[in-house]
Amino acid sequence: MQMAQTVRYMMEQSMILNFFGGVSQDPSSWTVDFDKVLRELAGWLLPIGICLLAEGLWLEKWRKIEPLASYRYVTVKKWWRQKFMKNLRNSVLTAAVLFVTAMAADTVSHGELSDKNWKVLLLWLAHMIMTMTFFMLLDLTGARKLAPAILLLEGGTFLVGFSNGRMARFMFGMWGMYCQSEWYFQDTGVPVLSSLLIEMTLIALVYVAGGIFLERKGKGFSYGRDCQN
Repeated sequence: MQMAQTVRYMMEQSMILNFFGGVSQDPSSWTVDFDKVLRELAGWLLPIGICLLAEGLWLEKWRKIEPLASYRYVTVKKWWRQKFMKNLRNSVLTAAVLFVTAMAADTVSHGELSDKNWKVLLLWLAHMIMTMTFFMLLDLTGARKLAPAILLLEGGTFLVGFSNGRMARFMFGMWGMYCQSEWYFQDTGVPVLSSLLIEMTLIALVYVAGGIFLERKGKGFSYGRDCQN
């Protein structure tokens, strides 16, 4: 009965906000419903988990074809750049499919779309790209089995930020949530610009770190020739 009520409640609400907007409770309120916080956090983590799964399948496919395709890249830098850009493309495509599906569901259920959807998409997409690049770095370093820890990082840092407003803007799990941003809570929300800048910086750092890691493994500029031998 409780599950049926939960499903009915979610169908009555915006699918986009339920799964991509994050937790809508105001952490500064004295009447926080922590059961609702956990439900909304679970809804937030679901599409992230789906994206991680899709990314894992793509990376596994890449490993299978890598020995056949790597000879085309004379340097490890070119190989890493190609892999990184394909990862970004696949991450955006996966995220877009999920988001468009939610938009279609909202259109069917409510007959119209909110103008705030594009703000939700911007924050969620930037956060998703950053999360997927973290996953790719784990895969590159041989620590791919730690990928589920990304969900723990997401949930754990959100709970820290939610319980301590002064720490919220520094917490990984808060950055992508529209419902915890200043666009939703104007006075107490997490600043949008700083969140986006931090995420873009981290994406760039992952790219640089991956290149440094590969070069230190000794592949150097003989990568293409080594793969042929």
